Amino acid sequence: MRNRLLLASLASSALLVGCAGPVGSEEDARTGWAQTNAVLGTGASSAQSAGAVAPDEDPVFRAGNAVSVNYDYDCTGSGSVNYNGNYYFDASNVGSNVEFNYEADFKKCSDGSLTIDGTLDYALTADTTDTTSNLTYSYVGDLVWSGSVDGSCEIDMTGSFSAGGGAASISYKGSICGYDAAATLNVTI
Repeated sequence: MRNRLLLASLASSALLVGCAGPVGSEEDARTGWAQTNAVLGTGASSAQSAGAVAPDEDPVFRAGNAVSVNYDYDCTGSGSVNYNGNYYFDASNVGSNVEFNYEADFKKCSDGSLTIDGTLDYALTADTTDTTSNLTYSYVGDLVWSGSVDGSCEIDMTGSFSAGGGAASISYKGSICGYDAAATLNVTI
């Protein structure tokens, strides 16, 4: 009796902790990431706009000042993503610098085909001049996907984009869902 009770207790604990296994394939990682990254980009743009709002000023955004952001983005299908962090913008005559650092907390965020849960630290540093652009993104966190992709995904990667002199490049380093980010998210321009 005691052994059955212990076994039932362990099984219940596994269900409560959440036993989503890792995504099934590298293609699943790529598909889940594409949908997650689309939500991140749209939500971050909305979060930055919301963080810049001050009721008595127009324009509301002052270059060179960090803005605190705590914004709930409503996902297109259902659920939300809370963006909590900072956004910074500074411009000069020949370029600009943009930085943000958010904790993106996905709460059953769905685009209609994929539901995302979990937390992702999401940051960007962008430096541009009149002839070059350099962007570096970083992503660290744990997500659970269900729908078009099922499983858990640990993400620890950076993505870089550089353009100038008629050339452009995109590269990834780190890991996504246990796969090499550079190989999984290979991009050619």
